[in-house]
Amino acid sequence: MATSTSNSEAISNLIQRHEPSITHRATRVANHELSTWTVEQVAGVMERLTPRPKRAGSNEPCGPEFNRHSPIFKWLQIPVWSIFAIGTSLLVPMQLSASIYLLAHGRLEPIWKELPTPTLELFDWSRHIFTFVKAPLYMVRKSIEQEAALCVNRLGGFEIKTEGYAVLSHVWEETMGWSKPDSWGPIEVEARKQGIFYGHFIKFFDRCDAEWLWVDALAMPEVFDDMTAEQKADTEELRTGVINSLRKIYTRADKVVCLDSLLMRTRTGGMIDVAVMLALSRWIQRLWPFTEAKLAKRVVLKTEDSSFDLDAIIKFLFETINNQDHRYFPLILRLIPLRPMPPGQRIWIGSPLRPEMREPNLFVDIYTGCENRFCDVEIDQARALFPVLDLKWVTGWTLQRGLKHIADSYPDEKDILLKYCDYRRIDFSLSESSDLLLSPLIWGL
Repeated sequence: MATSTSNSEAISNLIQRHEPSITHRATRVANHELSTWTVEQVAGVMERLTPRPKRAGSNEPCGPEFNRHSPIFKWLQIPVWSIFAIGTSLLVPMQLSASIYLLAHGRLEPIWKELPTPTLELFDWSRHIFTFVKAPLYMVRKSIEQEAALCVNRLGGFEIKTEGYAVLSHVWEETMGWSKPDSWGPIEVEARKQGIFYGHFIKFFDRCDAEWLWVDALAMPEVFDDMTAEQKADTEELRTGVINSLRKIYTRADKVVCLDSLLMRTRTGGMIDVAVMLALSRWIQRLWPFTEAKLAKRVVLKTEDSSFDLDAIIKFLFETINNQDHRYFPLILRLIPLRPMPPGQRIWIGSPLRPEMREPNLFVDIYTGCENRFCDVEIDQARALFPVLDLKWVTGWTLQRGLKHIADSYPDEKDILLKYCDYRRIDFSLSESSDLLLSPLIWGL
């Protein structure tokens, strides 16, 4: 036992030397997913992690170039717009003259393929500085009515889609740029109301390799403190409408793209390297990504210079592991609840929740898949499960009311639901008075 503890401590310390900000995750993974690994084996994986310096305004490994937005000062806006206006006015006469010359010589293709390029680049430059991307509320309402995905393209344009799009799966504080120029924390409300800064939006959009992308931070309207009571109620109703559309949004998407700060610092290696980094990721410790991964057709994990299919990683682990003593076995236990069993896979892994069970069980997957996953909003401990269970949330419900609806809808699974609540320290019973029980502790990282 002492040797095992010493080895886990050494592995945890090794992980933290490469990334000091993940003490909790390093300790947990060293004691579980990497409990049968040697320090040397873990070191080989951690060496693939690209180091990045920390700066003020960012406590994330991706650095401020990815998750921080510093708006341009107002006194700089006039000269910047002047450069754009003067540049455009100088380019137009030259482009017009060149067009006449090319037209006279019968060279039509360069007129629309090459001549507009300088103007487009100048426009793109100015847009990166000033433009914000925000979904129009009327389109949010329309997407809810159609139970469809309100997607955005690279130019910041929106369209309601039922196919031909991808879903961004992420941890907001790693990707949304909501931090101050000199410290960690949300940016001012007035800045958030404008949407996502275009220059920042492109940084995560381009990593998803999609023409159309569904982004929860854009499709889900935010409730602000300075709203009137009526505005808050209307916005909450819209948020509920989006949540009740999530099952169709996730299942119809071509793929769910996972952007995690550790994975995006991992240089291409093998599938095992990616599996280890995934176990260490913040993405796998948040509750909503479980829902996104569980309902997706495909889950694509983006690394620094490549991408990996989660199903392919799980299939590889299944084909490699031959018994429960294999060192990869704890890794696959962490990953298999996220996805369907690989086609043709006959290996069965039992569950202490239902020792007699010989077939896959959704509630067992929920319990094991949501283990060590957390959220910042209390009711999300129930609400995040509703898309997976094909249930509809009602605005105004408490956590206990949502859990009771799950219990009523799945009476044969109440035993596992109670274990789920017990693990998450939720004070919940199946009695009619459950709405009056104390609120749970909210765990955070």
